[in-house]
Amino acid sequence: MPVFDDLPVADDPDPIGSDDAAVLRAEILRLRDGLLAANGRTEVLRDRIAELEQRERDLDRANADLHAELARNPVLRVARTIRRRLSRPS
Repeated sequence: MPVFDDLPVADDPDPIGSDDAAVLRAEILRLRDGLLAANGRTEVLRDRIAELEQRERDLDRANADLHAELARNPVLRVARTIRRRLSRPS
């Protein structure tokens, strides 16, 4: 059984199948404009992805700096030492 039997059938004939040069030209221009719009959206999305990737790198760097700072914090170092000593088997 064909998969496309349940798809609606267009009332208008396919413009690509037309013998009329004006109809073909109009369809080609419509497709070109659609492609240009899609290319524009693609470029905008690429820029946004690059921006988000840079932001992620910046946040990762800030997170690493925070972890390094916390590792140097004397209160946390004492707490880790106490926890290690308490967790040792007696």
